[in-house]
Amino acid sequence: MKRAALLLAVLVAGSVNGADTVPYPDNFRNWSHVKSGVIGPQHKNFQMAGGIHHVYANKEAMAGYRTRQFPEQSVIVFEWLEWGEKDGAFLEGPRRQVDVMVKDSQRYSSTGGWGFQRFVKDSKTELADAPTPQQCFACHNQMKKDGLVLSQYRE
Repeated sequence: MKRAALLLAVLVAGSVNGADTVPYPDNFRNWSHVKSGVIGPQHKNFQMAGGIHHVYANKEAMAGYRTRQFPEQSVIVFEWLEWGEKDGAFLEGPRRQVDVMVKDSQRYSSTGGWGFQRFVKDSKTELADAPTPQQCFACHNQMKKDGLVLSQYRE
């Protein structure tokens, strides 16, 4: 029943926001945590991408992380957070954005079977102008051997 409700939510969101729009995945922080990373001030892309990053995956995507063959209905979320420092400790700050990948080979056939979407800050509806799904795909397409997924699961 939950799977049917999720599928219905995906279909409704897609028809409301546009045929290729990926819906915001509620409660993704309750999924499996894949990994985290930090981009500090010394990094060349700090102004754009600096902060703490977390990657989450639903159970379908977790099966894909182990095999590098991601099944339909896999969803991966890349949460970008600003960061701060206090007394030598690095702390999470406000959310920069949420990037989402959804595996649906029929719906997203033009982007390798994956739908790509970036949501602005804490919004579940405001979509970023860039990168476009095609721009995301151009980078992810270089990872064909890994199912178009850039991140690796740290066991």
